[in-house]
Amino acid sequence: MRSTKRILVRVDEQTGDYAEVDKVRLTRETRELMKFIQTNIDQNKDQYGVWTSLVPLCRAVLAETISLPVPFFELPLRYESREGLLDADFDELFCGFTLTISGTAREILDEVVIDGVRYMYADFEE
Repeated sequence: MRSTKRILVRVDEQTGDYAEVDKVRLTRETRELMKFIQTNIDQNKDQYGVWTSLVPLCRAVLAETISLPVPFFELPLRYESREGLLDADFDELFCGFTLTISGTAREILDEVVIDGVRYMYADFEE
């Protein structure tokens, strides 16, 4: 069981998503996703461009050289995932990664307004 801590996170007024990302969870999910890719997706038979579009993003996350959160509409493989073209096990890992890296709330908890700024509670991994 993973340990989580409930914290108050600022909400991006334009997207409605969190303005911060759970970096512990993102790192864990990125490692799991990379392990799956390295084990199950042949670079020479990569019909959806996972190695050219997603792997560089994952490497940037692990190297902590990327600005977070990444807007959902800038993420790779959205069409392939939406259309059910990806392997089910890969898609499950990818969907979790997508939610975390974009700051999308997995569940709606209480909202708080402080000095006109919206915040929501979120459970972040420790």
